[in-house]
Amino acid sequence: MLYQISNTYKDDSVEDFISTNPTTDQDNIIGSVVMVHRYRITSLMKPGLVTFSGQKYIMPGWVPCHPQTQLTDIVHTKPTVKKVVVEKIKKHEYEFMSSNGKDKYFVRVVGESMKCTCPGFWVSKGNCKHVKEVRSKQS
Repeated sequence: MLYQISNTYKDDSVEDFISTNPTTDQDNIIGSVVMVHRYRITSLMKPGLVTFSGQKYIMPGWVPCHPQTQLTDIVHTKPTVKKVVVEKIKKHEYEFMSSNGKDKYFVRVVGESMKCTCPGFWVSKGNCKHVKEVRSKQS
Protein backbone atom coordinates (compact mmCIF):
# COMPACT_ATOMS: atom_id res chain seq x y z
CA MET A 1 0.00 0.00 0.00
CA LEU A 2 1.18 3.50 -0.83
CA TYR A 3 0.88 6.56 1.40
CA GLN A 4 0.88 10.26 0.53
CA ILE A 5 2.91 11.98 3.27
CA SER A 6 3.25 15.69 3.93
CA ASN A 7 5.79 16.59 6.63
CA THR A 8 6.34 20.02 8.15
CA TYR A 9 9.81 20.49 9.67
CA LYS A 10 11.09 22.77 12.45
CA ASP A 11 12.62 25.12 9.88
CA ASP A 12 9.08 25.61 8.38
CA SER A 13 9.94 23.65 5.22
CA VAL A 14 7.37 21.20 3.87
CA GLU A 15 8.04 17.93 2.09
CA ASP A 16 5.42 15.96 0.13
CA PHE A 17 6.19 12.43 -1.05
CA ILE A 18 4.78 8.95 -1.64
CA SER A 19 6.06 6.08 0.48
CA THR A 20 5.26 2.50 1.44
CA ASN A 21 6.01 3.35 5.10
CA PRO A 22 3.43 5.56 6.87
CA THR A 23 5.59 6.32 9.93
CA THR A 24 6.99 9.81 10.48
CA ASP A 25 9.25 9.47 13.52
CA GLN A 26 12.00 11.96 12.78
CA ASP A 27 12.96 14.41 15.55
CA ASN A 28 12.84 17.51 13.37
CA ILE A 29 9.19 16.99 12.21
CA ILE A 30 6.63 19.25 13.87
CA GLY A 31 3.58 18.04 11.88
CA SER A 32 2.55 15.32 9.44
CA VAL A 33 -0.40 14.41 7.31
CA VAL A 34 -0.56 10.79 6.12
CA MET A 35 -3.19 9.52 3.67
CA VAL A 36 -3.56 6.37 1.61
CA HIS A 37 -2.43 7.14 -1.94
CA ARG A 38 -4.31 5.86 -4.98
CA TYR A 39 -3.65 6.53 -8.64
CA ARG A 40 -6.89 7.29 -10.47
CA ILE A 41 -6.95 6.04 -14.05
CA THR A 42 -9.80 6.44 -16.53
CA SER A 43 -9.54 4.15 -19.54
CA LEU A 44 -11.51 1.58 -21.49
CA MET A 45 -8.89 -1.08 -20.74
CA LYS A 46 -8.00 -2.36 -17.29
CA PRO A 47 -4.74 -0.84 -16.06
CA GLY A 48 -1.46 -2.70 -15.94
CA LEU A 49 2.07 -1.96 -14.75
CA VAL A 50 5.26 -1.96 -16.79
CA THR A 51 8.84 -1.04 -15.97
CA PHE A 52 10.84 0.56 -18.77
CA SER A 53 14.39 1.89 -18.41
CA GLY A 54 14.16 1.70 -14.62
CA GLN A 55 10.89 3.73 -14.40
CA LYS A 56 7.55 2.12 -13.52
CA TYR A 57 4.47 3.18 -15.51
CA ILE A 58 0.73 2.58 -15.36
CA MET A 59 -0.62 1.47 -18.72
CA PRO A 60 -2.42 2.50 -20.83
CA GLY A 61 -1.17 6.05 -20.91
CA TRP A 62 2.44 5.73 -19.72
CA VAL A 63 1.59 7.33 -16.34
CA PRO A 64 4.79 7.44 -14.23
CA CYS A 65 4.27 5.98 -10.76
CA HIS A 66 6.09 5.04 -7.55
CA PRO A 67 8.50 2.06 -7.96
CA GLN A 68 6.54 0.03 -5.37
CA THR A 69 3.12 0.60 -7.00
CA GLN A 70 0.88 -2.45 -7.20
CA LEU A 71 -2.41 -2.92 -9.03
CA THR A 72 -4.24 -2.52 -5.71
CA ASP A 73 -2.92 1.07 -5.59
CA ILE A 74 -4.86 1.95 -8.75
CA VAL A 75 -8.51 2.98 -8.90
CA HIS A 76 -9.80 2.25 -12.39
CA THR A 77 -12.91 3.84 -13.88
CA LYS A 78 -14.23 3.45 -17.39
CA PRO A 79 -15.04 6.64 -19.27
CA THR A 80 -18.69 7.49 -19.73
CA VAL A 81 -19.83 6.92 -23.26
CA LYS A 82 -22.26 9.41 -24.68
CA LYS A 83 -25.11 7.95 -26.65
CA VAL A 84 -25.44 9.66 -29.99
CA VAL A 85 -28.95 10.09 -31.28
CA VAL A 86 -28.96 9.76 -35.03
CA GLU A 87 -31.78 11.57 -36.71
CA LYS A 88 -33.21 9.64 -39.60
CA ILE A 89 -32.99 11.59 -42.82
CA LYS A 90 -35.97 11.28 -45.07
CA LYS A 91 -35.00 9.77 -48.38
CA HIS A 92 -37.29 9.79 -51.37
CA GLU A 93 -36.84 8.95 -55.01
CA TYR A 94 -39.04 10.13 -57.84
CA GLU A 95 -39.06 8.66 -61.34
CA PHE A 96 -39.68 10.63 -64.54
CA MET A 97 -39.88 9.54 -68.16
CA SER A 98 -37.83 11.56 -70.59
CA SER A 99 -39.58 13.62 -73.23
CA ASN A 100 -38.53 11.09 -75.90
CA GLY A 101 -40.20 8.30 -73.89
CA LYS A 102 -37.10 6.07 -73.95
CA ASP A 103 -35.09 7.16 -70.89
CA LYS A 104 -35.91 7.44 -67.21
CA TYR A 105 -34.59 10.10 -64.87
CA PHE A 106 -34.58 9.96 -61.08
CA VAL A 107 -34.78 12.75 -58.56
CA ARG A 108 -33.33 11.70 -55.21
CA VAL A 109 -34.30 13.75 -52.18
CA VAL A 110 -32.13 13.36 -49.08
CA GLY A 111 -33.13 15.77 -46.34
CA GLU A 112 -33.26 19.17 -48.04
CA SER A 113 -30.97 18.19 -50.92
CA MET A 114 -32.22 17.17 -54.38
CA LYS A 115 -30.32 15.65 -57.26
CA CYS A 116 -31.58 14.60 -60.66
CA THR A 117 -29.96 12.21 -63.12
CA CYS A 118 -31.06 14.19 -66.20
CA PRO A 119 -28.50 16.18 -68.22
CA GLY A 120 -30.47 19.40 -67.63
CA PHE A 121 -29.79 19.21 -63.88
CA TRP A 122 -26.17 20.34 -64.36
CA VAL A 123 -26.99 22.82 -67.10
CA SER A 124 -29.64 24.47 -64.90
CA LYS A 125 -27.33 24.42 -61.86
CA GLY A 126 -29.58 22.05 -59.93
CA ASN A 127 -32.92 23.51 -60.96
CA CYS A 128 -34.12 21.26 -63.79
CA LYS A 129 -37.83 20.74 -64.58
CA HIS A 130 -37.88 17.46 -62.63
CA VAL A 131 -36.53 19.09 -59.44
CA LYS A 132 -39.03 21.94 -59.87
CA GLU A 133 -41.87 19.43 -60.12
CA VAL A 134 -40.75 17.58 -56.97
CA ARG A 135 -40.51 20.89 -55.10
CA SER A 136 -44.03 21.83 -56.18
CA LYS A 137 -45.35 18.45 -54.93
CA GLN A 138 -43.67 18.95 -51.54
CA SER A 139 -45.18 22.41 -51.00
